[in-house]
Amino acid sequence: MLNVPQVESLRETNPQLYEALKRLAQASLGPNQGWSLDDQITDGTNYARVASSALTSNKIDPTKNGVLMKGSVAPTWSGTFTYVSNTNSVTWSWSSMSIARADGTTTAAGSGSYAVSGLAVGTSYYFYPYWDESASAIGFVAALASSVGTPAGAYTAKTNAAAQQQALQGRIPLSQGAMLGATTSSGIGGGSGGGSGSCLRSGTMVLTKERGTVEIESCAVGEHLRSLGITSGEAWTKIVRLEVREADTFIRLYFSNAESLDVTPHHIFTLADGSPMRAERLCVSDLFNGRFGRLTLKKIETLVEPGEKVLVSCEPVHQFFAGRHSASVLTHNYTFSS
Repeated sequence: MLNVPQVESLRETNPQLYEALKRLAQASLGPNQGWSLDDQITDGTNYARVASSALTSNKIDPTKNGVLMKGSVAPTWSGTFTYVSNTNSVTWSWSSMSIARADGTTTAAGSGSYAVSGLAVGTSYYFYPYWDESASAIGFVAALASSVGTPAGAYTAKTNAAAQQQALQGRIPLSQGAMLGATTSSGIGGGSGGGSGSCLRSGTMVLTKERGTVEIESCAVGEHLRSLGITSGEAWTKIVRLEVREADTFIRLYFSNAESLDVTPHHIFTLADGSPMRAERLCVSDLFNGRFGRLTLKKIETLVEPGEKVLVSCEPVHQFFAGRHSASVLTHNYTFSS
């Protein structure tokens, strides 16, 4: 039985013989009953066959059947990291972290914590969490030349080297850039970071039942936002939790109705065809649901500047209308997991 390397060697060194054997094999049992020189071979030690259904122009195509989608397309995740600190340590904790993959499966990251001691008093540090596919566990980038603490998983400044290590093959970054944590000058402190980053920028306008069109950060728990109805039409959905946090990276989306939205890179939208999509993976010409009809995405910009993100969670509908000037683009709320 021939194997893949043998067939490829024959094809390269003697293409005439290869073609002759191929025709002989196909005709060996009469019309349409022979065997294929390319199909009826065995996989070798170093090389193996790839189904033609997985190829486009002889290249592996991650969008087609025959490719393992589990790792071929960047996954999304949900969850939040929180930390507590004192004068010389920062301890990160997480629970119910979930990784949603392109093949439709979900990986539960479970709960855990990561403590770094030996830090300076009253100092801010950057941390880089990731999911390790081999270890099936959450880890933090550590032991680089610029890292400090015990273990050495804290950084006094953002570093491209740590961001690169966070996104190595076999790892899934669990923060949009670095997470910021700080030791205290005295006593105990804390905060949060990372997670899905599914947030709108402060200054975004929403339509409330109680006060009309207002900036989202001015809303309060108990107020209602304009949303789609559960079955049809429009309805109101109730704010059950809202937080404002610092952020420095946003995606600005421009739509065909002259409206725009500033969101964090991992903010989720449901496109007009019903498919969920993170902001950082959107493409020009994608179709969205608007309050007054379909919208086309016309332009995408990345903004890196100090700002604030607003995490708002609603019930019973987890979507609402928002925009830079008016509430006209349908978008998701944030799902708190801790």
